[in-house]
Amino acid sequence: MHHFLDNPIWNALTTGAANYAFCRGKVHFINRNMGFFVGLPSYEVEQLDQLYAVMDVGMRVILFTPGFLELDSKWKVRNDHVLLQMILEKPSFQPSRASAIRELSVADVPDMLALTQLAKPGPFLENTIDFGGYFGYFEEGRLVSMAGTRLAVGPYTEVSAVCTHPDFIGKGFAKMVLPYVLNYIQLQGQIPFLQLYPDNLHAFNLYQKMGFVERANLRVYSLEK
Repeated sequence: MHHFLDNPIWNALTTGAANYAFCRGKVHFINRNMGFFVGLPSYEVEQLDQLYAVMDVGMRVILFTPGFLELDSKWKVRNDHVLLQMILEKPSFQPSRASAIRELSVADVPDMLALTQLAKPGPFLENTIDFGGYFGYFEEGRLVSMAGTRLAVGPYTEVSAVCTHPDFIGKGFAKMVLPYVLNYIQLQGQIPFLQLYPDNLHAFNLYQKMGFVERANLRVYSLEK
């Protein structure tokens, strides 16, 4: 039996994130101002050819797949990496309130873009905040750490954009911000999940301590026509 999270982008763009999707036949794209995701019902060569046919030259897409893709030379492969998927099924908990942490809004987007360009947690665009559930830690009025939500996949919601300014790494700010995001997800009756490179041991150890457990290994591809 297939699990929602075995094909998370496709299932998100046909369930909880369907409002942010546009379709070209069986190919589902996320709003291009929110991200580069594309979902397919499966990832055989025929489906990938359909994706290629509806893309513009120079267009870039990101796919999360259950395994390796058979890609021919027409694709420019910008990224091909194993991706560890983790879920948090423990009961909800209340984060300890800190005056330095608050929910982020559209007015914070310039600072969020600046932080993600430095910390590089993954693509963060002008409208990525529309996914909601973003919280940030401020030091003397400066956004130095943040996290939020991204894909809603059936009963699951993804934790994303977890990052800290390079000058403030090691101070535990991400560990302080994350409970706000997890609480936000669980208050909506959803189960938090996330994905990371398995060699990111610092992040892996943090997520394990917070109760996340390993669910599956996927692959992430960034492809360009």
